[in-house]
Amino acid sequence: MSKHLDNRIEGKIDAKEIILGKGVVVEKDVIIRGKHGVAEKVRLGDFSFIGRGSVILTPHFELGDYSKLNAGAFVHGEMPARIGRNCWFGGNVILDSMGGLDIDDNVGIGAHSQIWTHMQFGDLVEGCRFYSNRYMYIGKDTWLVGHCILSPVEVGEKSMALVGSVITKNMLPNHIYAGVPAQDVTEKMGNQFEERTPEKKKEALEQILEEFFLKNPQYRGCLRACLSYPEKMESGVTYFNVCDRSYSQNYSEAEVSFLKSKVPLVKFTPKDSPAWLTPKKVKG
Repeated sequence: MSKHLDNRIEGKIDAKEIILGKGVVVEKDVIIRGKHGVAEKVRLGDFSFIGRGSVILTPHFELGDYSKLNAGAFVHGEMPARIGRNCWFGGNVILDSMGGLDIDDNVGIGAHSQIWTHMQFGDLVEGCRFYSNRYMYIGKDTWLVGHCILSPVEVGEKSMALVGSVITKNMLPNHIYAGVPAQDVTEKMGNQFEERTPEKKKEALEQILEEFFLKNPQYRGCLRACLSYPEKMESGVTYFNVCDRSYSQNYSEAEVSFLKSKVPLVKFTPKDSPAWLTPKKVKG
């Protein structure tokens, strides 16, 4: 195996089933196990990263390709915590999966943010009325800028919460929220994402690739932007299809170097690959 594909596992993973991709990094003092002992399953995708001192206590944990969980993260709960591809988490985030937590591809969650799927403490015998566990799904391309707190709400694709927001209501797709409690400020701020033609997307990617080649001339010609895959793809070349956000994965040094340096600002998933996770269906 080429050196850039080697795994570096310095922390401790205690699970009945461990599935590791290529180039996985788990730094020192990381603990991954079940909340009450050995986890059932741990799955870490290609070039995923878990930073020093992170503690993950859940029966089923998944972290997708090129996703990065920075130092001091705390993930805990009685239900699975599953994170998709190309995600990025700042230092000291808290991810609670007592009710179950699915975070889809391309999500960014800034430092010191907290995601909560449960509320429980008050004595039930004494009649405390506040006790709940609720599954949470965070849609693709969501961005929580930092120091955000989310109660168990529905989070639509491409939604965004500005720094310090406390989210207590559902977030609509491609809307922006701010404040305590957070309010919809899309009318004032505009949407997180603007509409772009495929041609404009290709032009933007070609500019990013050119900047990468200027710093890494040895990789020029190894990476190409396209609107559709050619009938005959050139050997050793990685094609990035801007129309469906996929790429023709070949694990070349050029491909891995580009994605490791550009994710999360450029996000693609392997051509014809299955979805990393299927969100749980919730009644009502």
